[in-house]
Amino acid sequence: MIAYEVSGPVATLRLNAPPHNALTPRLLEELLGALGRANADRAVRGMVILGDENRFSAGAEVELFREVRSAEDAVALSRTFQDALEQLEDSPKPVAAALAGTVLGGAIELAAACHFRVATTTARFRMPEVTLGIIPGAGGTQRLPRLVGVEAGLRMLVAAETVSAEKARDLGLVDEVVDRSDLRSTAHRLVATGEKPEKTSVRADKLGPPDDAAVILDKAQERIGVGRPEIIAPFRILQCVRTGLEQSFEAGLAAERTGFAQCMETPATRNKLHLFFAARRLTEAIAASTSTRSFVRAAVVGVGTMGTGIVQALASAGLPVVAIDQRGDARDRALQQIEKSLRKRAADGKLGSAGADEILGRIALSGDPADANSADLVIEAVYEDLEVKRPLIERLENVCSNETVIATNTSTLSLTEIAAGLRRPERFLGLHFFNPAHHMPLVEVIRHERLAPDVLTAALGLMKRMRKTPVVVKNREGFVVNRLFIPYVQEAFSLLEEGADAATIDAAMVQFGFPMGPLVLIDMAGIDILADAHRVLYRADPRLGPLSPIAHRLVAAGRSGQKAGEGVYRYQPGDRTPRESPATEQIIVAVRTERKQGLRTFTAEEIEERLAMRMVCEAGYVMAERIVDSADDVDVATVLGLGFPDFHGGVMRMVRDMGETEIRARLNRLAAEHGERFVPASHRHDE
Repeated sequence: MIAYEVSGPVATLRLNAPPHNALTPRLLEELLGALGRANADRAVRGMVILGDENRFSAGAEVELFREVRSAEDAVALSRTFQDALEQLEDSPKPVAAALAGTVLGGAIELAAACHFRVATTTARFRMPEVTLGIIPGAGGTQRLPRLVGVEAGLRMLVAAETVSAEKARDLGLVDEVVDRSDLRSTAHRLVATGEKPEKTSVRADKLGPPDDAAVILDKAQERIGVGRPEIIAPFRILQCVRTGLEQSFEAGLAAERTGFAQCMETPATRNKLHLFFAARRLTEAIAASTSTRSFVRAAVVGVGTMGTGIVQALASAGLPVVAIDQRGDARDRALQQIEKSLRKRAADGKLGSAGADEILGRIALSGDPADANSADLVIEAVYEDLEVKRPLIERLENVCSNETVIATNTSTLSLTEIAAGLRRPERFLGLHFFNPAHHMPLVEVIRHERLAPDVLTAALGLMKRMRKTPVVVKNREGFVVNRLFIPYVQEAFSLLEEGADAATIDAAMVQFGFPMGPLVLIDMAGIDILADAHRVLYRADPRLGPLSPIAHRLVAAGRSGQKAGEGVYRYQPGDRTPRESPATEQIIVAVRTERKQGLRTFTAEEIEERLAMRMVCEAGYVMAERIVDSADDVDVATVLGLGFPDFHGGVMRMVRDMGETEIRARLNRLAAEHGERFVPASHRHDE
């Protein structure tokens, strides 16, 4: 796992644990053995640790967390890493880390224990542990603030901020930034003299006065105080940093071990890790699949908001793309939006300016669908209307070669209906991106009975290239995400009709863990979109029940949401803050007056149960109809595509945690009160 080589006065220790050089106790043991060998060699004055030419290390092997069964296991794992890096830092001879690629978590902790750090110009640094609900356990909470300062350290540790190579140099995380070809020679130069700088663990030059550090920590404590109480990692990180600064480095390490163990014991962390492994299984399945077909050129027909994002995502993945729309203003607006997005990424250090220019250079504009004929993949992204999509898809088949794969970005419509007039349906599939498509990680890859296997595998390969997480779903109106989302929002309107206040409904689901409530969200997406999608789902499955007249009357009145300035809420130009709408209130009162049943008030707990159980009920039907291969697929789809709280682990994970008996009892009670839409599926959920 460690390739050892001596060149002159320098020993090179190359990490050799493909594919990601993930850190494990065994790799660290071999690394320490190689360090001992180099320290014992009189001819060696210094050592360089590096990975391959594209990557240093992706950090600690996350599979290790599966082996943690108790707090004692967690403490022992953390101590193993901490002790190894302390031995590295205590090396009598200097050690340099030569860093390339995306350097994550434990790999940064390893580099911080070295005496020098050199990075390529394209290297990126990120401490992602907090996103999994855990804290760094190999000394990161102690060494990072000592290298970059308390404030910058907290941004990396608590906010998981990504840092470019240049910024890392400015902060002090790395000593030099060089071209890839100079990485090894520069690292050799730094250690060849045998001179060793002060260890990171005893440095204090970046910490500033203790009172200033205390103020920074107190302000950070206030900021995270408004976060989710289920997720304790941010609080434990602050505690570790504070302990290390106010007491000692060793006390900070002890706090880190304890904090890591405490995080690992929480349901929120276990659920976040469940999602991580579920998503990784999906991406690993892609890597295992092979196809003789690949995509070289793409075209996107329809460049509204969704189509524009798809164009950017394809071009960012290296594909030349023709963006096609008959509306000239739409084409111009799409290109402007893409350029603005890319320039912002460059300004934030997430993309070099040259990279932005390269991506823009891959995009061509056209007003004629016939110009899709040069592409081997064409994605239709026009309005969600069968009568619009079907003739366009047929026209694209006529102008493209027989080998061209045609995809639709439909979110609800049946592929069978869209493809009814195609001569070659085996080369037609669904690729449902989520808005904004260049940012959102999920894509529902929709298969139908006549789809050619190599087309499916080629599509999955494209998702890997685009760095998307694909969930393969069977053709059925709404697929997975909208099968759950539309009934969820439908139920929110039912609560509104029954007497619940809109702000109370939204606040309850934010408290549940969603980033925003269902009514604010549908104002953003468009109530007209909801009405159209519900019409499709209701036609396919009348069990869902009708959509409240409130939604239909808002659409009829032109109050479709943010884009109209009025929806459930009222909006001011350029401001997405939801405000009470007197006009909407009149519609709500009128519908409530026409109800035969009386009105009532609702507690936040009642709202949470109604809306969460509505999603749970629909997830049961998704599983019963075998729309996906596993319950894990539903979890990944609902978290990445629907914003379902990751600390709950996804809809099906919540079902498993609560127990199927309890879930069925709740659904049966709700069905008795509210009708067939809550009747649970007969299928027993797979584990």
